[in-house]
Amino acid sequence: MTAAKLPAECETKDDVRAEIDRIDQALLNLFAERHGYVTRMAEIKTDPHEAFDPARIEAVIGKVRGLSLDLDLDEDQAELIWRTLISWNINYEKGIIAARKRAK
Repeated sequence: MTAAKLPAECETKDDVRAEIDRIDQALLNLFAERHGYVTRMAEIKTDPHEAFDPARIEAVIGKVRGLSLDLDLDEDQAELIWRTLISWNINYEKGIIAARKRAK
């Protein structure tokens, strides 16, 4: 992986695209790491209904919105991304838990 350039150091579209590609790879690595924890959570939970925890969801969204503001990001956009991620994780967890229960 190449060294990062600051946005102001990018002189061409190719420079910008290379940095976006570098960041996308880093994001995917983080999503893969997060996915490992989601999988482990699904292994710990015993009932598919446990996958949906409204209080936890709202706590996470509140943190994301606050961190977004601290980073001068659009908090509505960050919330949308996280709600999508959480929804996917809930369905994934439910599937793992239900499959494990059926296998018993």
